[in-house]
Amino acid sequence: MQDWEALGPDATVVVVGGGHAGVAVLAQLRSQGFAGQLVLMSAENGSPYHRPPLSKKALLEGAEGASLSLRPEPWYESNRVTCYTSAKVTGIDRAARRVHLQSASAPEVMAYDALILATGAAPRAWTDPVKGGDALGLADGVHVLRDVEDAQALRAALLASGHLVIIGGGYIGLEVAATARALGCEVCIVEQAPRILQRVAPQATSQLLLQLHQSHGVQLFEGAQVVALQREGQKISSVRIQTAEGELRDLQADLVLAGIGAVPRDDLAKACGLEVGNGIVVNAQGQTQDPAIWAVGDVARHRDQSMRIESVGNANHQAALVAAALMARPEPLPLVPWFWSDQYGGRLQIAGLWQSADRWVERQEGAQGRSIWSYQGTRLVAVDAWQAPLAYVLGKKWLETGQYPPAQWLANQDHNLKDWSLQAASGVAL
Repeated sequence: MQDWEALGPDATVVVVGGGHAGVAVLAQLRSQGFAGQLVLMSAENGSPYHRPPLSKKALLEGAEGASLSLRPEPWYESNRVTCYTSAKVTGIDRAARRVHLQSASAPEVMAYDALILATGAAPRAWTDPVKGGDALGLADGVHVLRDVEDAQALRAALLASGHLVIIGGGYIGLEVAATARALGCEVCIVEQAPRILQRVAPQATSQLLLQLHQSHGVQLFEGAQVVALQREGQKISSVRIQTAEGELRDLQADLVLAGIGAVPRDDLAKACGLEVGNGIVVNAQGQTQDPAIWAVGDVARHRDQSMRIESVGNANHQAALVAAALMARPEPLPLVPWFWSDQYGGRLQIAGLWQSADRWVERQEGAQGRSIWSYQGTRLVAVDAWQAPLAYVLGKKWLETGQYPPAQWLANQDHNLKDWSLQAASGVAL
């Protein structure tokens, strides 16, 4: 970490971005004793809100019924947080430590002692497969899902439609597919990669969720390309794809969801000369090369890692790291990354990162559950647990402690997961 002294009681911390990571930094600073001024600037209209429900409960019940608020309104007042919504930061003056704003309610310029960039990520643009050009949007019948306005527009379209085609077989696409089926829509998923979830999950998890969606009537096309959008007048009528086998298929569609990933909102950082590359580059504490500017959440990337970790757990951990650094307090313990996804009333829970794995063990957990254990050599690196909360809890604990069973022990279905911890603690040979 670059030279930094603990924030004093007269310091001002400005947080840009009203997502989970930004609010978590505010909460951490107050809990760690920061007595100075806290300012939150959000480009969105309302109070900060949870985003995971947008693909699930908010689509099923509407945003009003989903209880999305990250914190109740009185929390901001009681923690002396000044909130500016609909406030767009237009530039950062690093030398003067000031941000420039475009807002009806916020001042045009605001000074900071520490600046936290929590600007998140934006949906990756999807262009017409034939014409190219600008990103397709609502006027074209193509939806994305990143904020509450996106969710409201998609819900209205789903309620008025019968056929949804989803471009992209990542978690957003799969969660929306499950929700759309619950709303009575016919759903097709088109994934360009050889399998769904190829970047984020091992083969066994992909296969499990593929079969789950097929059992609920979803058509999935892996290794497929969208070659054209067919229209009747101004409305989409079908999506033409080329399957992995080379066959041309026309998929009926009233609307399309583009769920092809997200790109970090790092324009502000880039414009003021901070290092960017698949996100704002930070050190282990979340600090940029400017000692007064920090980044957290989906927009931040550790300089020693090629990928950003987009999750609530990571946002919370990064917020704790930044707050501890700003207050010159001890760092929190290292985090084992964790994730979850709810689909069709079931839950997939993941701990760890599987990408370095070269060996996998699959287990049946009860009547409906499955667990997939990822090993790099003899080292456990991740567990994926479908409807198997005990496997997730134990797996996460084992990853945190570095004490876990060998793969061959897990491969024996007769072994009870609880028994290993008891045997290991007692010194009994496995």
